[in-house]
Amino acid sequence: MIEEWIIKVIKTLDRIMDTWDKLTLRRTMITIFSILILSQAIITTLVWIFYKDIAEGWVDFMTLEFGAWSIMIGFYFYNRGKGDEE
Repeated sequence: MIEEWIIKVIKTLDRIMDTWDKLTLRRTMITIFSILILSQAIITTLVWIFYKDIAEGWVDFMTLEFGAWSIMIGFYFYNRGKGDEE
């Protein structure tokens, strides 16, 4: 029972990774995420200027978002460079 579920999850992750390897999907997701992070950084900065106590929680949350964003960028260029070598 559990083994079947684990196999199913692994196959699903393989399909997701195969889809993620498509350049258009990766580029679209990175562009959308970049726009969201940029707009959130601008809004948080404006709020931070006037209400520093409110914005402190968002700054911690944005640290996690920038970490995820950097992993996406690294994965994008790693696979892109790997595809150019072939």
